[in-house]
Amino acid sequence: MWSDNETDVDLLGFDVLVDELTVALTDKRLLPLTLGVLGGWGSGKSSLLKQAYRELAAGDDSSPYVCIEFSPWRYEDYEDVKSAFMRLALDACAARANGDADRVEEIGALRRFARAFGRRSRTVGSAAIAVAPAVAPGVLAAIDPHAAQSTVDMTSALVSAAAPAANRVLAPDASEEAATVADIEDVTEFHLRYAKLVDALPGVDAVIVFVDDLDRCLPETIVDTFEAIRLFLNAPKTAYVIAANRQIIEAAIDSRYRQLQMDGGRKVGHEYLEKMLQLQIVVPSLSAVETAAYVSLLVTELHLDESEFDSVCGIVKERRAEAPFAAVYNRSQADEILRDRLTPELAADLDWANDIGPVLAEGFDGNPRSIKRFLNDLRWRQRAGARRGITLRSDVLAKLMVLEERHTEDLQTVFDWQHRVDGPSPELARAQSLTQPAASPGNTEPHPSSPSATPSQPPTERSSRRRSSSTQSRSSGDPDVEPRGVASPDRVDTWVDRPEIRRWLQLPPDLSALDLRPYFTYFREHIVVGSPASTLRPALQALLTQLMSDVPAVSRAAIASYRGLPITDQDDVALALLDSVARRPDSAAFGTAGELAAQVTRLIPSVCEALGRIPHTSLSAMRVPGLIRRLPETPERAQLLAGWTESSVNAVRSAATAAGRPRAQSERPG
Repeated sequence: MWSDNETDVDLLGFDVLVDELTVALTDKRLLPLTLGVLGGWGSGKSSLLKQAYRELAAGDDSSPYVCIEFSPWRYEDYEDVKSAFMRLALDACAARANGDADRVEEIGALRRFARAFGRRSRTVGSAAIAVAPAVAPGVLAAIDPHAAQSTVDMTSALVSAAAPAANRVLAPDASEEAATVADIEDVTEFHLRYAKLVDALPGVDAVIVFVDDLDRCLPETIVDTFEAIRLFLNAPKTAYVIAANRQIIEAAIDSRYRQLQMDGGRKVGHEYLEKMLQLQIVVPSLSAVETAAYVSLLVTELHLDESEFDSVCGIVKERRAEAPFAAVYNRSQADEILRDRLTPELAADLDWANDIGPVLAEGFDGNPRSIKRFLNDLRWRQRAGARRGITLRSDVLAKLMVLEERHTEDLQTVFDWQHRVDGPSPELARAQSLTQPAASPGNTEPHPSSPSATPSQPPTERSSRRRSSSTQSRSSGDPDVEPRGVASPDRVDTWVDRPEIRRWLQLPPDLSALDLRPYFTYFREHIVVGSPASTLRPALQALLTQLMSDVPAVSRAAIASYRGLPITDQDDVALALLDSVARRPDSAAFGTAGELAAQVTRLIPSVCEALGRIPHTSLSAMRVPGLIRRLPETPERAQLLAGWTESSVNAVRSAATAAGRPRAQSERPG
C-alpha cells in the first residue's frame, strides 16, 4: 500500500512546475515575492512544494537560499500563528548568522519582540476587534483605492485613536531578559530591522518560506498568516510560497471581512488574494494518459527495490521531457523499460492498472490523492480476503469499486442479481453481451474497451433491436411479472441504455462468467441483503429509478406516475425509496422523499420516521431546509425538526433552525 503523505519523488510529471517555481524564486529582481501554488484538495500541491524545497535547500548550509517549511495548521490550536511564524523565520536566520555577535544580538531583540507579541496576541485581538470599523476602509483602499474613499473621512479619527493603543500592547515588558541591543518598540521597527538583518546575512540570496496546509486552517489563522507576511516579514530578500485551495482562502478572507464589499456587491476575497500573490502556479488535474502513467508507477513501486524504481522514474522523466503529452509509461512500454525485471505478478498488476486508468481520470477528476486512496482501498480489501483464503482479482475488484464510488445504487442492483443465483449472474451476463459489437463474418471492430472503439449502430437502433429481441424471448403470461430469480430482459436493457452504465460495463474485465459473491463481502457497507428494491416488479423498478433521478423534471414526472399507482404498489415503492435514502442520504432521493410525503400525506409518518433514523453526521445539511419546508406542519414533522435542531452536528442544527423559523410575511404566498 502507499503512504498518503506528500513526497519528493515525482510520479506526476511535476518537474515542469518545479522548474517554474524555482526560476521565480531564484530571480533576484522579483524579490520580495509572494507566490501562490493553487489547486484543489489532493491535487499534489504539498508534493510540489517538497520537491522545490529539496532542490533549493541542497541539504546543507552551502545553499544560497535559506529554506523554511511552515504549517500554520500545526500552531493554530495552542499558539499565536503570527508569533510562531516570526520566530521560525528568525531561527532559520540564526542558523546562518555564522556566530557573528552583532547579528546574534539583533536576532535576540527580534525574538524578544516576537515572544512578547505572542503573549499579548489576545489583547491585540481585542484591540483589533474594537477598531475593526476603522480598519475596514483601509483594507478596501489597499485593494482598490477608489472602493472605500467615501468612508475614509468618517473613520480616520477612530484609526488615529486606536494606533497608540495597538503600539502599547506590542511593546515588550520590563521582565524580558537584559540585552545590549535596544529592544523593539513597535511593528514598524520590527519590520525595518528584520529586513536589514536578512539583507546582511552572508552568502544568502534569499530567505524562502514554504507555507503549506493553509487551507486546513480556520479563517482567522488564514488571514493572520497573510498579515504576518505583509506586516512583519516582507523584506527585500524574502519569498513566500503559499500552497492552498483558492476557493477556501477567498472564503476565509470574505468571512473575516464580511462587512466589506467592492463595487457591484463583490466580496473582497478574490481581490485581496490577487494583491497578495504576485505570481500564481495552478496545479492541473491529471489527464487520462497521465493518470495511467501515475497508477502504473505506483504499482511498479510495489514490485521493485528503491534503486530499480529510481531508474524507472529517471527513464519516465526523460520521456516526459521529449513528449510532454504522450503516453510515457504503460503496460506495453513497461516491457521495454523493465525488461527482465518485469515479473508475471508485476505484468498482471500493470494490466489492470492500465485498464482502470481512464476511468480513474474521469471519476476522480485526475486527483492524485483520490486515485491513491482508491488503490489503497483495493489493496486493503485484497489483503483482507487473503486472510480468509479468498483470492480477489485486482481487475474485477477495481471494476466493482468504480461502481461503488460513482453509482452506489447500481452496485446494489448488481448485488441483487448475483444474490439470487449460485454462479454467474444471467442478468449481468446479458448486460455485458449488449455492450459487445454485433457479431458478423466481416466484423473487425475493436473491443469496446479500446479507446478507438465506437458503437456499430446509433443508440436508437441498438435500443429498438434489443427491445424486439427481448420481447420475443419473454416467457408467456404477464409481461410485467419477473420470473423468480431472474430480472426481465427489458429491465436489463433499460439499465444498459444508461451511458454511464454502458461505459462501466465496457471496462475490462468481462464479468459475464464470474461468480461475484466473494467480492460483495467487501462492499457490505453499501449493500443491503434482500433490499426492498430487489423485490419490485420491473415497471416499479423503472419508476423507482426515475424517482431517484437528480433531474427535477424526471423526478416530478415520476411522482405524478406514482400517485396513480394502487396503494399496495405505492407502499412498496416508498419502502424501497426510503431504504435508498437511508443508505445514501446525500442523494437526490432525500428531497424526493419529502416531496412525495407532501403530495401523498399518508406517507408523512413513515417518511419522517425513516429520516429521523439517519445519523446526523451522514446528513447533507444543505438539503435539510428544502425538505422541512416541503412537509406539511404535522406532529411527525415537528418531531423530526426538533431532533435536527438539537443535533450535535453544527451544520445540521443551523440548517434545521433556519428552516423552522416562521417565514416573513412578505415571503408568504398571497
